[in-house]
Amino acid sequence: MNHTERIAETARRHRHLNRRLVKEAVETYLELLAEEMAQGDWVDIYGIGRIQVIVETGSGSLRIKGSSTSLTLKRRLRTKLRLFEAFKEKRYKQDSL
Repeated sequence: MNHTERIAETARRHRHLNRRLVKEAVETYLELLAEEMAQGDWVDIYGIGRIQVIVETGSGSLRIKGSSTSLTLKRRLRTKLRLFEAFKEKRYKQDSL
């Protein structure tokens, strides 16, 4: 399901809201989520878990496809994800079907 389909489905499930209101609410929520993540804060994503994205100073270099050309790393993004137990159980149930 893409973003537009999720908006339509949410509006369908909540008949008192139209697509425009749902879209505004979802996009505002995602903007706030992105702002918190950009600050390096732990962010709760309802029903899924917690995520943190941090920028670290890089060290070392990368070789491109085994060639002698290398890039020196200046910084890198590190993502940490902590899934809620209920989400893990739901996901494992789907795998066992």
